[in-house]
Amino acid sequence: MNVADTFFSQEKQKMGQVVYLGLCLLGCLILNPLAEGAANRSQSARAPCPAGALFYRKYCYEYSSSSLSWDDAEVSCQRRHGSQLASILSAREANVVYSYLRQYGSSNVWIGLVADRGSYHVNMIWEWSDGSVFSQPLWDGRSISHSISSSECVSLSYSGSQKWIQRSCTTALPYLCKYKATY
Repeated sequence: MNVADTFFSQEKQKMGQVVYLGLCLLGCLILNPLAEGAANRSQSARAPCPAGALFYRKYCYEYSSSSLSWDDAEVSCQRRHGSQLASILSAREANVVYSYLRQYGSSNVWIGLVADRGSYHVNMIWEWSDGSVFSQPLWDGRSISHSISSSECVSLSYSGSQKWIQRSCTTALPYLCKYKATY
């Protein structure tokens, strides 16, 4: 083998190593966004709810001090978070929500329980605005009225005793939104 052949053989070997290293680096660049996305799915990557909101069982509860009618409060929740007024489905959930609301001055807030007059206007059919199943009795131990009345919406009262209050939907009250937490 002459000097020229030896030189070209060494250059080919170096070029092969450079190409191999380049392909490894390119692979790292391609796979890095995938690894970063997996890391961001961890619960510690970011807070599941905004500052000031309550996190409980995969949901965020956010109080608004703006006094609105029930319909306007529902629309506000939808616009802000793609959510609805809060559905409260158990006594435990109610206690957690009450503890959260105590830090605010108002003693009544709109929640997502609303009546539909039904097709024959014989009695009111109660339902949660987010589609959750409503079941009797209420978590405060009382029954809700099914008689036709102007009190077609429910607020949560947390001054002194905890209870639901049937009200006219046009009453202006602060409200509580509920939406799925982000991870």
